[in-house]
Amino acid sequence: MTHKFQVGQTVLPAHPRGANPSTYVIVQVLPETSHERQYRIRALSSATECIVGETQIKALKTEPSLS
Repeated sequence: MTHKFQVGQTVLPAHPRGANPSTYVIVQVLPETSHERQYRIRALSSATECIVGETQIKALKTEPSLS
């Protein structure tokens, strides 16, 4: 199976705990385990890093440009 997200992609928590969830960037795609695909992510607002499973994050939807 392939990973859903790529290094450099901006993501949000799939189940945010507040009205203003932190935004994260994928910094490393980790080897697949038998349980779930995993990623190392870093918060854009701080240097905090953590490892999350693919079901714990979702892609940040961007506004279409009005060119």
